Amino acid sequence: MSWTGVKKAINRAGTQVLVKAGQVEATVDTEFEFEEKRYRTMQSHSRKLHSELKYYLDTLRRLESAQLSVAKALSSYYGQQQGEKPKSLAQEYFAALEKTHDEVAKALETPYHQTVLNPVARFNSYYIEIDEAIKKREHKRLDYDALRSKVQKLIDRPDEEEKLKDTEQQLGGAREVYEKLNGELKHELPRFTNLRIPFFDPSFEAFARLQMRYFRENYESLAQLETKLDAQTRQDYMDGTLDSRLDSCLAKMRELQA
Repeated sequence: MSWTGVKKAINRAGTQVLVKAGQVEATVDTEFEFEEKRYRTMQSHSRKLHSELKYYLDTLRRLESAQLSVAKALSSYYGQQQGEKPKSLAQEYFAALEKTHDEVAKALETPYHQTVLNPVARFNSYYIEIDEAIKKREHKRLDYDALRSKVQKLIDRPDEEEKLKDTEQQLGGAREVYEKLNGELKHELPRFTNLRIPFFDPSFEAFARLQMRYFRENYESLAQLETKLDAQTRQDYMDGTLDSRLDSCLAKMRELQA
């Protein structure tokens, strides 16, 4: 920052203090304040949305990892050697999950980034430039308020007529700069805020479709194993009597311990 920039920053900080103390009257534009509030609300929500969408993908990865770990433990329990053809349902379960991970999960990553995460991140990147414009508008407002206060004080000093004319000229320039930037923001902020729906809609649709595809293909992969379940076990599960079979087995084990 140049020395001129440092001086401006100090002067603006001083004006902010005087405004808070009630010694300088602040320029208020309720229309701008309303639009900025809408903008800030959208900014907060869309940043949270991007964070939650990333978390969702990370959670799917952790779920897949946990499923594979459990399936591997079950496969080892039933004694399958690496490279050996599956001999049990647990081993086939592990093989099915490995295939699902290699084909379905990996196929999800690229389209998820391209159609969901990246568009939301791109939309959020626009906030940087808009925030800078709002910050600049605030600086120009402080400059305008400071000069307006200075003019009011000089009006009461007849001996400062030349200084008053010079300050009034500066005030006119400051007002023009502030009002131009303020007007542009009041026009552009609602336009940008209203773009959120047409911009995000395709990503929401892609998100839903990717979810459907992911869980459908996982279901289809595991559903193939259902036909290989023991017929009596399947029937007991459907009838709700599987728990009774387990209780009977536990009762017999207790008898052996007696």
